[in-house]
Amino acid sequence: MNSTPAILGTLAASMLCCGIGWATAGQDAAASVPPTPPDQAWTGSRTEADGRLVLETATRTFTRPGAPAITLVGVAHIGTADYYKGLQAILDAHDLVLYESVYPTGAAAPGGSDAAARVASTRASMLWLRDLVDATWRADGAVPTIDRVAQHAGADDSRCPAWIKAASVDAWGQPLAIITLDDGFSLVSLGADGRIGGSGEDADLRLLQRSRKPKADGDGLQRELARMLGLEFQLDRIDYAQPGWVVSDMTFAQLEKAFERRGVTDGMVQGSLRGGGLSGDAIGTVMTIVKFMDAASGGSASEAVKLLMVQVLGNRAATDGAMLGEEGKVILDDRNELVWADLQKRLGTAPPQRIAIFYGAAHMADFARRLHEVGYTAGEVTWSTTLSADARRAGVDEATMKSLRDAMERAGRRSAKAPASASPKPEQPARPPAGGATPDPAP
Repeated sequence: MNSTPAILGTLAASMLCCGIGWATAGQDAAASVPPTPPDQAWTGSRTEADGRLVLETATRTFTRPGAPAITLVGVAHIGTADYYKGLQAILDAHDLVLYESVYPTGAAAPGGSDAAARVASTRASMLWLRDLVDATWRADGAVPTIDRVAQHAGADDSRCPAWIKAASVDAWGQPLAIITLDDGFSLVSLGADGRIGGSGEDADLRLLQRSRKPKADGDGLQRELARMLGLEFQLDRIDYAQPGWVVSDMTFAQLEKAFERRGVTDGMVQGSLRGGGLSGDAIGTVMTIVKFMDAASGGSASEAVKLLMVQVLGNRAATDGAMLGEEGKVILDDRNELVWADLQKRLGTAPPQRIAIFYGAAHMADFARRLHEVGYTAGEVTWSTTLSADARRAGVDEATMKSLRDAMERAGRRSAKAPASASPKPEQPARPPAGGATPDPAP
């Protein structure tokens, strides 16, 4: 393994720069989080008696007299099955879970303050639903109901049923209709008046669809990486289809606007959202090489990658916020602001008594600071074992590991200092119908 520092260094750099989400969707090392108090680290590492190194993420419950308890549950996108089983049990004990997931614009409930916005949002939902209806049609051999679409999509992604339910009601409160055709189907909204025909805001919206090839799975790279390391992908192990679970994040359109507002037009995480750049080509290539090396070495290359994850993400520097500059402020600060506003709305009349925020670990220091400022006090910490690595099996000496860690830090510094590109604003990033886990830089 001593001959592979460049290969693993490339993969390590990609872990922070394009959000393959460990200890993050899990994912996140963002921008302007203040230093975390010594007693409130959100990731950590330890060495077990047999010499294995272990990566952990933290959960803390914050309380204030007369107010609901709020639990911050830090997560990693890739970990063991037992890790996600334990987090699921923690989350299921809460009345409301606000979870992280940048999601397709059309998955949001249609609405708007004027006619143009209501029409546009309904069209966006119809476009998103079209792919899901079509996928179910191809699976069943018949045009399905919305309930069947939710059932079919939920089998692959437990976030989908709630999103589909929200998107299938137009901006005027009427359910979308699925009209069967000889060679396809049509999605229909009858507009503001709920009647066939009309003009302006009353006009019908119709979207014709004939069967076509399914889109590629945008989460496939993360799933493949998890499998290569003998681990699990978060979206495959966490059940989001629970009462009281609510997505609290930006849509892709909102995220792009936030990038534009901060002058980020060519960021590394931004590139991964669009399905290109280092996150796709480079990581895919490196994973192929690591697989080849694993076959020749009995798995030592994958073990070295896990070892690097534990050493880097278990260090507080991984969540100190200095890696991605203005782009990181979007990934962390701007999204946290949205979650905080969502939380305040839900703390009004008759709020749930047990609320959890389920986000990447690097988000948690900022949430903890905000709770402290409004009078909340943190309770005892619960540490959850994300994964472990055997340094002896990896066959990588400390000097090589140090060179890999240095490569990650240099890549992060280059990303933070890179000037904004003058390239034109791109179209909304292409994503799979169900949406993907949020790309964040580190835990």
